[in-house]
Amino acid sequence: MGTAASTARRAEFGFEEPNELLRGVTNDRSGGVVKSSLRVLSVLEYFQANPRPARTTEISRALAIPNSSADDILKTLVRTGYLAFDPRQKVYLPSYRIVTLARRLEGSFFGGTAVSDLMDEVHRRTGLTVWLCMQNDRWVQCSAIIPGSDFHAGVHVEGFTDYDWSTAAGMALLSGKPQEVVVEIAKRMFRTEPPARRTASVTALLDKVRSVRKQGYATSRGFSAEGVTAVAASFQSKFMRVSVAVGLISAAPEESSGTAALGATLRQIATRHQRLAELHRANDDLPISPEWEFPRQQ
Repeated sequence: MGTAASTARRAEFGFEEPNELLRGVTNDRSGGVVKSSLRVLSVLEYFQANPRPARTTEISRALAIPNSSADDILKTLVRTGYLAFDPRQKVYLPSYRIVTLARRLEGSFFGGTAVSDLMDEVHRRTGLTVWLCMQNDRWVQCSAIIPGSDFHAGVHVEGFTDYDWSTAAGMALLSGKPQEVVVEIAKRMFRTEPPARRTASVTALLDKVRSVRKQGYATSRGFSAEGVTAVAASFQSKFMRVSVAVGLISAAPEESSGTAALGATLRQIATRHQRLAELHRANDDLPISPEWEFPRQQ
């Protein structure tokens, strides 16, 4: 697609390619991807990228799916309460049920707004793109992104999965897991990874995890280009059912002072938000915010 056409399509639909919203699963090596399921999710993500009501034809063209299929999906989502339909203008829009569903899941599995508060502060403090990863089966998967000054659509992709646990995100996640789980993953990596990507030994990987725990953050080279570094820190609390890793990209080499400063910032913010989240759950009157912990001087 030419530059002019790409620009026009992005201006019209909010994204460039019909399947751009699904790029996160294009590298899925697990097989068994169900097209109809992806289409339902792509409709919901369409409204994320395009915050306005839309007609069936708009959605069907944007997602490159038959109009009849789009119509069936939209009507099903209306019947289940996830979309609303305006019969006068013949447009669809998200229902508030999506918001309540997300909030309840966030409260049940992620300790309320602790994770989003953490990501927001990292973004405010650095201005960089902030990404969140978690374990999904045997993969490390990017689950959320806040675009920053270094955002790159070809690199920062929500839903992207990677087998490589020796990346910064993988090592940060491992550092927050019990030792027996780390050993299990390390053995599986050594057994299944291609030789070119395999860690030297299980012992070497365990040594690296211990180093990450002591340092408070993990780094890995060449995340998106030569000379840049991924930096990630683990985040968890006793109120979260899963641990996550929050990270960003340093333009400096792995051993540089600039990368170390970003890692220290990540570690500091993650530690503070973990403590605040636990205090908040113990006493719901306390808001989770830097302003609460460090009151402004009058």
